[in-house]
This record gives sequence, C-alpha cells and structure tokens, in this order.
Amino acid sequence: MRRIIKVSGGTERVLEYSAEELTGRTIDSFYKYPSVRNAVEDSILREGLAEDISVTLVTRNGEEVNATESIFIIRDAVGKASGFEGIIRRVNCPDYTSFSGGSGYQKVLQNVIDSLPAAVCWKDRDLRYTGCNRSFLDLAGAHSDEVLIGRTDEQLFTDEEFDRFSKGDREIAAGRCSSYNYVETVYIKTTGEFRWFDITKTAVRNERGQFAGVVSIHDDITTWVNAELGIQNRLWFEQQIMEISAGFINLSAEEVDSGINSALEKIGTFVDAERCCVFSMDRDSMRASVTHEWTAAGVPSLMKRMKSVSLLEMELLMEKLAGREIINITSLSGYRKCSEYEREYLNALGVKSLIIVPMIKEGKSTGFMTFSSLEKERDWDDDIVSLLTIVSEILVNVLDRKYMQEELMELYALMEEKVRHEVERSMEHKKLLIQQSKLAAMGEMLGNIAHQWRQPLNALNLSFFELKYIKDSGELTDDKLKDILDRVNALIQQMSATVDDFRNFFKENKEQAEFLLSDCVRKALYLVQAFFEEHRIDVELRIDSELMVSGYPGELAQVFLNILNNAKDALTEKNVAEPQVIVRVYYENGKAVAEIEDNAGGVNEGLQERIFEPYFTTKPEGKGTGIGLYMSKMIVENSMPGQLSVRNTDKGACFRIELPSIQQ
Repeated sequence: MRRIIKVSGGTERVLEYSAEELTGRTIDSFYKYPSVRNAVEDSILREGLAEDISVTLVTRNGEEVNATESIFIIRDAVGKASGFEGIIRRVNCPDYTSFSGGSGYQKVLQNVIDSLPAAVCWKDRDLRYTGCNRSFLDLAGAHSDEVLIGRTDEQLFTDEEFDRFSKGDREIAAGRCSSYNYVETVYIKTTGEFRWFDITKTAVRNERGQFAGVVSIHDDITTWVNAELGIQNRLWFEQQIMEISAGFINLSAEEVDSGINSALEKIGTFVDAERCCVFSMDRDSMRASVTHEWTAAGVPSLMKRMKSVSLLEMELLMEKLAGREIINITSLSGYRKCSEYEREYLNALGVKSLIIVPMIKEGKSTGFMTFSSLEKERDWDDDIVSLLTIVSEILVNVLDRKYMQEELMELYALMEEKVRHEVERSMEHKKLLIQQSKLAAMGEMLGNIAHQWRQPLNALNLSFFELKYIKDSGELTDDKLKDILDRVNALIQQMSATVDDFRNFFKENKEQAEFLLSDCVRKALYLVQAFFEEHRIDVELRIDSELMVSGYPGELAQVFLNILNNAKDALTEKNVAEPQVIVRVYYENGKAVAEIEDNAGGVNEGLQERIFEPYFTTKPEGKGTGIGLYMSKMIVENSMPGQLSVRNTDKGACFRIELPSIQQ
C-alpha cells in the first residue's frame, strides 16, 4: 500500500485536510479512480519516465475536484525506486500542490519549486499573489500560502514590509522597466537574524505578449556578503597590524608602554573583546604578571590584581605554553580541557570566552596575550587567531627592543658614572700637572728674577759703598747724600717693577680677549732676557706686529716662555759656539703662525712624537719635569684652539704654533 509521507501547503488547501491528517494515509483514499493512477505508476516503473495524467480528487467534504497531475519516480542512493512524487494542479486554478508517497521511502525530495534555495513568488497583473515556494513563506513569516494567495502586499504587510515586498512591482506593471534588481537586508522573524538578499523581479507576459504578472526571486547572499565582509575585515585588521608595527619603529623605550596599550585597544575592539592583557613570565615560568592592559568601558583592570600570579595550578595553561600552543576557549562553561581550578579562576574574572596566545622568544614562551569576552560567548575563527599570533610576534620584538634599550640606558648610566669618575680623576691629575707646571714656572721665574736683579743689586752695593767712603772721608754733603739716595731709589723701583712684571705674567686670566700676537711673544722674551744675555744667546726677531688673535694671552705667553726656556737649556747643555734663537710671527692661509727655532741640532727623530707626553723629558735626570711641553700643547690645542707641533730644520728644532687669525 502506497502511503503519503510528506505534503505541501497547497495539497492541504485542495483536499481540505491538514498535513498531519494526510501524512500516513494511503494515496488511493483521495482518488475517485485510484486504479488509473496505479496503472500510471506501474508504467513509470517500467519506462522510468515522468507522466502527466488527468485525475479526480475527493476532498474532506466529499467534493470532487478535477486536476492534472505530473508524476515522478523517486530513487534512493543506489538508484532503486523508493517512491513517487506528484505535482497536481486544479483545473482553471493557478496554484500548485504536490505530495509524495510510496512504500519503503528513504529520501523525499521537495517539489521542484519548494526545493529551490531562493525565495520565489509570483503575482498576477493586479499584483496579487498567485503562488510562492516554502523559502518565500519563511521570508514573509507566513505558515501557509493560503495566507498570501489572492492578496496584495498592501493587504498583507505593515508599511515597512509593504515597501520592501512591493519595491519595483509598480515600475514593472506600468511598463517603465521589464526587470528590477536591488540588494537589501531583511530581518527574518522566524530565526531572529538579519540576512542579505539579492532581489530580482521580472515581468511575465502571456502568449500575446501582454503583461500577465511579476515573478520575484529573493536570492539569499548572506554567506557571500559575510565572506566578503570577512575578507574586508581581515584586510582592515592586517592594515591595522601593519600600522601598529610601523608605529613602534620610532618609539623610545619610555613610549613603548603607551604604544602597546594603544595597540591592544585597536585589537580588542576589532576582535570584540572586553579585556586584552599582556603577561610576562619569570625566568622559571612559574609566575606571571600583567604588564600591559586595555579594558572596555566599565570593565575593571587586572594590573594591580595580577602581579606575580602563580601558574603551578594552571595545568592547561602550563601545558599549552610549554608546547607554544594557542588556547581558544569558545565557551568556558562547555570547555572540559581546563582544570577545575582554572575554570573557577576564570569564572571569578567574569570570563565567558577566551583566547590565550603565547609570546615566543628564541623557541620559548616568555609570556602570553589574553583576549577575553565578558558579556557573551564568542567563537574566534582561525583567521583572527592567526592574525593575533602575528600581533604577539610584533609585541615580542617591541618588548625585546624596549628591554634592550633599558639595559643600554643602564649601561650608559653606569658608563657615564665611570666616565664622570675618570674625568674627575683626570681633572685632579690635570690640576696636579698644572700645579707642578706652576711650581716649575715659579722656579724659572725666581731664576729670571735673580738674573734681572743681579745688575741693580751690584749697583746698589756700589752706591752703599760710595756712601760709606764719602762719609768716612768727611766729604758727605747734603747734595751728595741726595744724589746717592735718588740712585738707590731708582734701582729699587726698577727691581720692584721687575717683580710686578713677573707677577702679572703668571696671573691667572680666564677671560678670552683679542690681542697682538707680537706683544705676547715680546713679554715672554723679556722674562728670559737676562738668561739669554748671560749665555750670549742671540735673538733674531722677524715679527708681523699687526697680527691679532683671540684667546688667553697670559696662557699663550707661558707657552712661549716654556719653548724659549727649552731652547736656552738645549743651547747651553750642548755648548753651541754661536747660540741663536729665531722668532718668526707671520700670516699664512688664514692662520697666525709663530715659530721659535734654535740652532741646537734638533730633537732626536724617534722622540719627536713623545716630547708632548706628560712627564717625558730629554733633559738629564733632575733637570726637567716633563710637563712644560705637555701643558703647552694643552693650552694651544684645548684652550685657544690651535695647533702646536715640532720639526727639525737644518739648524735645530723649530716649534710651530698655528692660531685662527683675526684680519685687521
């Protein structure tokens, strides 16, 4: 016996039975002449072709309904006949009904139009519904096509729904266009979701070409739109990641923390999380602390709460971090892999869904990032997870750079302290050298004063001897006494002036000034004049008296004095027969040049580079300190600034001082 196992809404309307009443009953009970239909089914089984027949159906009230029926054979997966599908149409009625039946039925196909994935409906020339498929019933929120047939959109729907379902119909009916296409979002009442539809409406014409109605096809493109939006969102997120990565390039170590928090805000907003954290772990990976965090409005911070949190009882977390694996918890309530302790801990934090991404450096997890959903359960797809992995790699590099910068800053601070200490030591050393240089210069000064005073002291001695002789001879008069006292006073004034000259020469002066280079040279020559005369050293001057420089004239005069004293010592130690010193001051290529040359034979070639070193001297032991030329070079090259050098000529050593010239 062939029994009905599924019917459409149209069959219910034609036979005046509900689907529940029809299901399970035999097909023959609704046909006036069931033998005719049975014969057709036997023919279809033999031939394997569909067939159209005229039938008479009997309704619940016993009314006979004339109809045409198209019968199709239904086969199972291996091709064996398992039942029949029938599509019937009442004579002179535009709506279609269908039913399927058969014994041993395994797979029932919906009727042709109901099986279409798109929602389809058709209207007559007056824009009244004449039919639709099940997908359209779902879209319209109707349980049966009886609700629609013979009615217009204006009669069926609210104003908002009317605009949506009738859009374009009037343009087509008025002949302003033959088809109408648009895309819109529709709220599906039965599922409570919004879906995207590509809607096409086309005019239907009869055999005479006259407008007969409109067919509407609502193609659900939600999957395609979501895929497209997903691609766009991924591209946007990738762009954000690139911008985040680029933004870290020029950040200083002090700005990295705020940069990471800003990046977490962007990422958290995109992945629809309410809390994003970066955790660092200690060296033994036994404890973790929140180092960076972003939370949505109203979500409490974990920065203070999660400091040095023990991970020993976090079994799943420790296992995954050790394996450098991502933890993606869609639903905490349904997740069974984490321990009870972990579940209770996350519950206490209000977590419903969670992603944990390890932060890997040199093959080891040094920390992790967490993205928590607190308001609802979330399913983060693989694309999101892979992008978050890229973010973790960026942050690992950024934090690594930050820690390196901090270490460098600490090292720099340490080195700076060491340098400061060494500079202080150097300054102390320099002060000691200066003190030694002053003492040496003072010794030279006393020697020069002694030579300068020798002649006036002899004159004083003669004056006093003369005074005693005249007194003893009884020839001392007031005029003679006054004459002798005037001479003594003049000699004393000369000796006092000599002391003042030396004292002024060595007076410290820290203010720069513009001065004649020739004046500086002459002051130094004046101080050694007595020595040079005593040893019969000839001094030849070739001086440009108008050449001016800027610097410290007192210190520069001390340089000239050191060089002249060295020349005097070299000439006397070597017993040069006709000792001579040539002093030249001239202009050359924008420089003021002063040269002091002697004829003592020069400096040993192997020692020229060393004579400016501290404590190095070519004089016999006990005769030199080795700091005069060192201090001279420091004065010329650090204080002026200029350059001091030495070379050998065919006569002896020539010391050369170059200074920036002030053109007059």
